Amino acid sequence: MNVEELLKEALDSYTEGKIYDAVIYFETVLEMEEGNYQALTMLSKIYSDTGFYKEAMKYSETAYKKYSDNLEVIFNMGYLSQATGKYKKALSYYEKYSESESNYHVMLNMGLCYMELKYYRKALEMLDRAIEREPSNTEGYMDKAECLIRMNQFDRAMDIYEKRLADKENNVEEYYIYMKMGELKNTAGNIEEAIKYYNIAINFSNAEDFVFENFYEMLIKAEKYEEIELLLINYANSGIAKEKVLNLEGRYASSTKDFERAKKVCDKLLMLEPENPLHYFNSAYVAEMRNKFDEALEFIDKSEKYVNDKELLKDAKKRIKKAKEKYIKSNGK
Repeated sequence: MNVEELLKEALDSYTEGKIYDAVIYFETVLEMEEGNYQALTMLSKIYSDTGFYKEAMKYSETAYKKYSDNLEVIFNMGYLSQATGKYKKALSYYEKYSESESNYHVMLNMGLCYMELKYYRKALEMLDRAIEREPSNTEGYMDKAECLIRMNQFDRAMDIYEKRLADKENNVEEYYIYMKMGELKNTAGNIEEAIKYYNIAINFSNAEDFVFENFYEMLIKAEKYEEIELLLINYANSGIAKEKVLNLEGRYASSTKDFERAKKVCDKLLMLEPENPLHYFNSAYVAEMRNKFDEALEFIDKSEKYVNDKELLKDAKKRIKKAKEKYIKSNGK
């Protein structure tokens, strides 16, 4: 196949969700035509979307060497620098972008970079410019509220959230805003108010799993165990996949060292997903915590047909056997 045919196959594979095939096709294009713009930018996008920022940066840097005046390439360099914590470097690319074109999302990203660098006044200035450009877009207001929270200006941040909820043109999900209100109250040291807003957030029918997960993290740190039990009930009734609900309950049971409860959770997960090796390892851990070392080893044995990493299995068995020996020695058995 020639370059054009390979690019078509790559884009078709990407559209169909066959990411691995798309990567192979794009990399083949680069072997035939080093510096191909479409292949470089698409590979950067694929790796960026999956969180492999260093890999994404490799292709983006190659693109930048050849297309240093291309705004998409400049933006990608800024975004990837920002994603890897290189905020000053990111700002230099965003500034270069802004010399050619004024862009809402570039302004927001510059504001976020200044925020991470603790240049809060500069961050607010940039975020206000973005808001002025697109006053009906809630995204800028949410970033501004986050900046104000970091400056301990909680009342001003709460005022932004309340106005966004009241605005009919608000384009951010209401459950997300309520979650952020809960985070604000928690940061301000008012856990009861934080719980109130989080409970509003999780009761939206479209609330996503991360809202429940974030609520749990807040509650476990605050040792609000009764609230966690209620949260687990709401999570189970939310329509979110049962596996995610059980995983959260398992984390809670392990955190509170209720290993009998954790065992029941692990048993349910194994029934739901018998080919998931993680469940066998979790079951082994729970068995070990119950001093059921032979049972723990059995779970590791059962996981073997789903795990290719033999060293991982070997290390797990070695650790469990060592724990068993230590237990027998300390208990005189």
